[in-house]
Amino acid sequence: MAAEQGIEIAEDGVAEVSMTKARASLTALIREVAWGRKVGAFKERGERTAYLVTPDFYRQALEDRARLKSLET
Repeated sequence: MAAEQGIEIAEDGVAEVSMTKARASLTALIREVAWGRKVGAFKERGERTAYLVTPDFYRQALEDRARLKSLET
C-alpha cells in the first residue's frame, strides 16, 4: 500500500515521500510512522528536508539532548 501512495522505504528504514506527492500521501505516511513505528521523511530534490516521528521518539530525543547537555557542564 505504501508504494501506491508514493511512499518508499529507504535502505535505512525511513519511509520517504517527495514533497510533490506529500499532500496525497500524508495520511499513509502518518500511519506508516504511527503504526509501523518507523521514521518518516519528506524529500525535496532528492534530499530529506523534514522528518516525521512518533511522540515517544521525539520525547526520547529531548531527554537524550538534555542528558548530553548536562554532561557538557
